Amino acid sequence: MSKPNGATIYSGESQLNGKNIKAIITGISVDSQNVKTGPMAQLWILFANERPTDAAQSGADSAVCGECPHRPLLAKANNVKECYVNLGQAPNGVYKTQYDSGLPMTKKALRLGAYGEPTALPFNIVKSAVDNAQGHTGYTHQWKNPKFQQFKTLLMASVDSESEAVEAQSMGWRTFRVRKTEDALLPSEIACPASKESGFRTTCDNCQLCAGTSRNAKNIAIIEH
Repeated sequence: MSKPNGATIYSGESQLNGKNIKAIITGISVDSQNVKTGPMAQLWILFANERPTDAAQSGADSAVCGECPHRPLLAKANNVKECYVNLGQAPNGVYKTQYDSGLPMTKKALRLGAYGEPTALPFNIVKSAVDNAQGHTGYTHQWKNPKFQQFKTLLMASVDSESEAVEAQSMGWRTFRVRKTEDALLPSEIACPASKESGFRTTCDNCQLCAGTSRNAKNIAIIEH
């Protein structure tokens, strides 16, 4: 029997709230079918004790998503758009699969956080995963938290307004801003090259601009979808 297409790289306390979580990299030997990202390996950060669909309903997903405004319970309470990830599909499937433990060396780029907040993991775990991949992309809603400032070298600050973008940039972060169709790009931004508005002219796998301050590039914005 062939081994699952992934590996568990962390099992332990969430850096967000101390609850038990696990982190799994998939797509090591079989390519992702995500058209936008391309054939990147994928990092999934999951609450250890409930399926992702159940954790989202109970609020236990705070262990892997923190206070992200797009967490289902917070989004409903604040009347904002919920996270686009379909928890009943890949996240639930990854959760129930048994993987070997260990940090894989992959010839692919790594998408940090196909689901979950990378800062839920110790920084050294995330850095080692990046160092074992051929480039990466990653995002965080925890950019205001003093505890996680070292992640700016690896992650984009995920922001939802011009004011948040300006604030995060003043703190030394590169930003990834979700904007409305009528919102103009800021002078410091370019449109995501892998987006619909850019004609899907590349993939995240080929672009890799969303890699924090490890890339000397403009900030990125995308029209909400």
